[in-house]
Amino acid sequence: MDNADSGLLVKMEIRHLIKFAEKFAGIEVHLPVSGKFIKLNYSSDHFVEILRKLQQKEVSEVYVKEVDCRRIIEHVEKAMSSSTFYDPKTMEEQRVEAVNAAMETVKSIINQLGVEPETVKLLKTINSRAMTLLSESPSIFSFIKQFKKNCSEEFLLSILTNYIMALVIDKFPWRSEQVKEKGALASMMCDMTLSKDDFKIMRDWQKNGGVLPENLRRHPSDIADSLKKNRLLIPIETITIIEQHHELPDGKGFPAGINANRFNQLSAIFIVSQQFTEQLHDASYNYEKRTEIIQHIRTKYGSAKMFEKALDALLKVVD
Repeated sequence: MDNADSGLLVKMEIRHLIKFAEKFAGIEVHLPVSGKFIKLNYSSDHFVEILRKLQQKEVSEVYVKEVDCRRIIEHVEKAMSSSTFYDPKTMEEQRVEAVNAAMETVKSIINQLGVEPETVKLLKTINSRAMTLLSESPSIFSFIKQFKKNCSEEFLLSILTNYIMALVIDKFPWRSEQVKEKGALASMMCDMTLSKDDFKIMRDWQKNGGVLPENLRRHPSDIADSLKKNRLLIPIETITIIEQHHELPDGKGFPAGINANRFNQLSAIFIVSQQFTEQLHDASYNYEKRTEIIQHIRTKYGSAKMFEKALDALLKVVD
């Protein structure tokens, strides 16, 4: 076993590496021990057996070389686009698990290596495959049941927000697939830096109020600032949505406390779509409450023209 240069290593969850293991031949697995990184194998060795043994010891994460990490991104992308994914013999549950694993993997990589063309491409592919699964599902409620069982709450809410948002965008004359894609990227990246515990705290705060930790109040601007360094990869409209997704028309939102005239139409559409999705989720998907939910959103946001238009379009979608 050899020491490794920690600056060249990227943290990965073992369960996700195993999920896509058949798609790539081998990686070097590294583990932090007493302040040093120890290489457990060579890239020519099979690594899955090592990972499973680590899981048995309740180890959930390992480190891989950056070059191997980039190979993993490439092969996850191929897995999402393979004929196996679309094969009717591939169970829906397996496809849901694969899409969720891909999302959690790319989120982890972006947080460590930043946004690159390969990661943006994979995000777009993940959203496309999730929309495919939704369209092929017998009903949206069947889709929700499958996703609730096999993926994180954060990802489920993101996908449903994208679905609702796309339908709302279709009610506007400037609708296009490119516009929908900008909104979808925002949905998938707006909470990118939040851990699972952070996300739970945020959701509890949304439902119950109270004091939100400062780092969570800053997260929209923190993410937006990091993405502004990649303006050639991330559309400005996507970054604006991320900056504004916790703002309110009365200026009492965060992180900047902007007022109604600072919002654009796409941000308003994203916000009402996300609010509707989250509140329907909290109502255990009781669709009979849709009008009540929209009225609640209108009370909170409807004083601004951009939000009135978005809410009117949303009402046409859900009625």
